[in-house]
Amino acid sequence: MSRIIESLSTDPAILLGAILGSLAMLSVASISIAAIVSHAWQKVRLTEDHNSIKHALLNQGMSAGEIATVVSAWPSRRKRDWSGLHARQKESVL
Repeated sequence: MSRIIESLSTDPAILLGAILGSLAMLSVASISIAAIVSHAWQKVRLTEDHNSIKHALLNQGMSAGEIATVVSAWPSRRKRDWSGLHARQKESVL
């Protein structure tokens, strides 16, 4: 351990590399944490919006079946199926 501290204090290039490496790791960690928090916040807000719409539909006097119909018509968050896309593009070109 003392050899590492001694090399850092004697060679400024090694010290600069250590500082820049530490800053890079800190930046990556900060960006990752920000991405995770913003995704979670987006999910919370989306849930709040859906719940407020459902509450408004209840206040309008809609039945549970009607609300279920409206909710099932909302766009889903499922991933799209891109498997047939290339085949359709080739057919349109031909």
